[in-house]
Amino acid sequence: MTGFISDRIGRIVAGNPTIPVTLGLRNIYILPTGYGWLYLTGVAAMLIGSINYHNNLGFLLTFLLGSLGFTALLHTYGMLYGLRLIGVSTAPVFAGEFMTVAVTVADTKRPRRGLRWTFHSDPVVAVNLTAEKRTPVQIPVQTGHRGWFSPPRLHIACDYPLGLFRAWSRINTNVREVVYPHPLTGPAPGIERPTDRGEDDILGGMGTDDFMGLTAYQPGDPPQRIHWQAYSRGRGLFVKQFAGRANAGTLLDIQRIQLGDVEHKLSILCFHVLRAHRHRLSVGLKLNGHVIAPDRGKAHRDRCLRALAFYGRQ
Repeated sequence: MTGFISDRIGRIVAGNPTIPVTLGLRNIYILPTGYGWLYLTGVAAMLIGSINYHNNLGFLLTFLLGSLGFTALLHTYGMLYGLRLIGVSTAPVFAGEFMTVAVTVADTKRPRRGLRWTFHSDPVVAVNLTAEKRTPVQIPVQTGHRGWFSPPRLHIACDYPLGLFRAWSRINTNVREVVYPHPLTGPAPGIERPTDRGEDDILGGMGTDDFMGLTAYQPGDPPQRIHWQAYSRGRGLFVKQFAGRANAGTLLDIQRIQLGDVEHKLSILCFHVLRAHRHRLSVGLKLNGHVIAPDRGKAHRDRCLRALAFYGRQ
C-alpha cells in the first residue's frame, strides 16, 4: 500500500531534482510504513477508548506513544533533509553487466543512518554516512544493450530509527554513459593484412619468427600455440607468443564472420579486440565502410570498443 501511494505521489509532483541538489522540503516525501499504519491505528483506538472511559492512564499512554511516533517521524525526515549530492561519475561497461554510478555526497555535518540507495529494481545499497567530507556512494545499475545508457531515477529512502515512517526522494542523475558489446569467445574472423607480406596469421598467433615467451591461456586461443610441455608438468595452461610479421598489425573485418547476427559478430570482435590489447598486439577494425587502422594502447582499444558500441546506431 505504501509503495503504491509513493509511486502515485512521484507521478503527481512536477519533475524531479537533478544532481547537484540539496534535499529539502520540495523534494522529500514521507509516509507511514505498514507497521506505521498499524501503530497509528492502535494509538487512535487507544485515544478513542480513553475518551470513552475517561481513563487518565489511557490518555497518558496514548500521548506518550503519540509523541514517540511524532519524534520518529522527525528523525526519519531529518536523515534526508539537507543532504547535498554534488557530483556523479560512471565508467563504461559491457552489455548486461552492472554499471557503478558513484554519487558524491558533500559534508553531512552530522551522521545519517539507514539510507538506502537504488535504481528501480536493482540491488539496494545501504549506507550510513558519517560527518566526513565528500563521501562517495557507489550504486549498481543493470545495463541492457550496447550504445548509450542512461540510468533511471535514483531512489533514496530511509525508515530509520523505528521503521514507522518512510522518507524518500527521487533524483535524476543526468548520466549518459557508453555500453560496449558483451565479449563472446569464438574463432578469429578473417584477417586482412594492411601490407602484402605473406599469408594471414591467426589473431593472437604472433607471427612465426622469434619466440617472445609465454602468456596465460585465454578462451579462444588457438590450440597449436598452447605450451603442452608446461601443462603436462602441472604448471598450468600457457600460450606461446612469437614476434614477427603479425606485429605489423591485423585488421578484423566484420564481413568475414559467417555465423550469427550482427550483435553476435560485434561480440566476437569485441573479444578479439580485448585479447589483442591484453597481448599488446596491433589490431584494427573494418566495419563495412568504416576502417580503424591497426594500432595498440588503451586509447586505441577504447576507440575500437566505442566503434563497436555504436555500430549501426547514431
